[in-house]
Amino acid sequence: MTSSRVLLKWTDEQNAIRASRSNRIIVEANAGAAKTTTAAFTIAGLIERGANPKKILSLSFTGPGVQAFEAAFARVGLSRDIARQLPVGTVEDFCASRLQRLEGSGVRRNERAEDVARAVIAAIAVARERAEGRFPGEFSLHGSGELAVEGLLEEFGQIKGSMALQRAGEYFSLTPQTASDLGFSFTTLSVFREYERERTAFLDGEGEQARFRYQGDATYDLARLLLSDDPPFSSENHPLWVGAEAVVFDEMHDCNWAIFTVLKTLLEVNDGCAFLGVGDRDQVIHAKDGADSYFMKDGFDIEIGEPKRLPLTLTHRFGESLARPLGSFSGKAYAANKDRKSAVEIKVTNTTEELLYVVEEAARSRRGLDEDSDLQDLAVLLRHPGSTVELEHFLIVKGLPYETIGFKSFLERPEILFIRMLLTVAVDLQAKFDAGMLLAAKRATWQFVGGVLPGATTAGETEKIVESATEENFRSFALHDLLRATEPRVSERILGAMALASNNNIADFSKVISALGINGMARRVFVRGSDVEEVESSISGLLSVAKRYASIDSLLNALLQYDYAAKSKKQKESRIVLSTIESSKGLEFDHVIVPGVNAGSFDGKNPDERNLFYVATSRARNLLTITHATERASRFLASFRQ
Repeated sequence: MTSSRVLLKWTDEQNAIRASRSNRIIVEANAGAAKTTTAAFTIAGLIERGANPKKILSLSFTGPGVQAFEAAFARVGLSRDIARQLPVGTVEDFCASRLQRLEGSGVRRNERAEDVARAVIAAIAVARERAEGRFPGEFSLHGSGELAVEGLLEEFGQIKGSMALQRAGEYFSLTPQTASDLGFSFTTLSVFREYERERTAFLDGEGEQARFRYQGDATYDLARLLLSDDPPFSSENHPLWVGAEAVVFDEMHDCNWAIFTVLKTLLEVNDGCAFLGVGDRDQVIHAKDGADSYFMKDGFDIEIGEPKRLPLTLTHRFGESLARPLGSFSGKAYAANKDRKSAVEIKVTNTTEELLYVVEEAARSRRGLDEDSDLQDLAVLLRHPGSTVELEHFLIVKGLPYETIGFKSFLERPEILFIRMLLTVAVDLQAKFDAGMLLAAKRATWQFVGGVLPGATTAGETEKIVESATEENFRSFALHDLLRATEPRVSERILGAMALASNNNIADFSKVISALGINGMARRVFVRGSDVEEVESSISGLLSVAKRYASIDSLLNALLQYDYAAKSKKQKESRIVLSTIESSKGLEFDHVIVPGVNAGSFDGKNPDERNLFYVATSRARNLLTITHATERASRFLASFRQ
């Protein structure tokens, strides 16, 4: 899915970048314009002019970006011996290595959310207690907060990447109003502060080091040290003095304030160090780790000095028929390789069944796929992944294998598992949950219901009882104990919904969901508004799926069979890709389908909305299919109709 095409002829733009003697260069690149290869080509030029390869630092934002660098070195003709000398890595890995000089090697680095989930949950408990004492009723999370962990970690990434608290100033005081002014919820910032107190005491004046780190923490911690009034280093042992002759930063559109703080200091400390940054400002998605277009625009000029800006307009990914509308949409020059043939089509789809037809026809006919491609080169890129429930259901029924990237399949979504558990108890269905789903279903149910079980004095003890309970025990005893222990208004809603469902009439299913008040319940267990919206969307999809079944128990039996089908998937089986747009950055596919580009839902004035559309449409190599509802075409499509 990532490009590995060999460039046989260098363009005038690439030669100009390589030949430039400017000490500060930013390359404004288009999608698919061989950004990494051009950076490697320029590095080869530096080496030819006498630069020491050991002193050329090549940085990328992501791991795949590092791999792309390594592959590009071979493409531009660097020998293996020279390529091995080049220090290459992510910004995060670089920062971790520099911190290690100060701290030693005792700080654990965690890559998975589950590795730090306990610390987040512990922070939630402390933050709730402190918040209730100062601002009663303002802390929105109920229960342990387990379902909010991933969302909180993503918001922590935004807080750290943007260095929001540091930029707010030393006199910042957390209140519901000041949190809102920063663009975050009071709950999120309250938990963040407690989590950081647990994670590290870097700047408390005692010189303590971090206890552990998660993704982005090394960059954030180093940036904070660099901004400290009393850093634990001097100019003689500065962690960023590496003797660098040049720094090359790929994926510069992912730069945030923490990264830029490190980058700026790196260039200051390594006197005379050259800089080459390569990125596409139209791929900046601010919500992702606090990325900021400021650094691809005026920020670099203001903070470091005016660079020489050079274009990289020729895309090798797709042909003129896609380059032309993308150029019109983005308002910049966009050239395409004449040998690349691509097509753009806009279709009207008013229902999920009509969208399924588009996807199914693309998969069956292989239209748009290269001869040697498999189904993983057919991708459906989604603005709202919660809307995939009905589409996933149809794909399963049709026997079309798929995988999800950037979100959980509807079978694994906690709100779906919660409702399945309630319905299973309500209709006294004898069919069991698949073993792989049972634990997740029990935990999801406990999170939505809340409460501490009799005999347990803490949430941790309740968690152990929930996890160890058999399905029969949980359904017959633990669930009812939880309902008695939780807030009366919550238990009343759940018991009312279960009573409606007990008649096993599928026609009453919408009444069951209404009685449950799932949106209100979601606001108790998720902290991000977008997560609540995704819950609403997925439940709406489940309601649509339910209409195709004769009874509630037949729906539940079908979902159980889908569990088994998902479990039996062959790992190497060719599968259609369903991905969030954010997760598709850096990838490309033969055929890309972007559904639901409708007025009112995918045409906002927010820069991120515009850039998400740009990212989605620029992932296609051969064929781009965009769909919208009748007379509801997004204004984004104007450029694609010319």
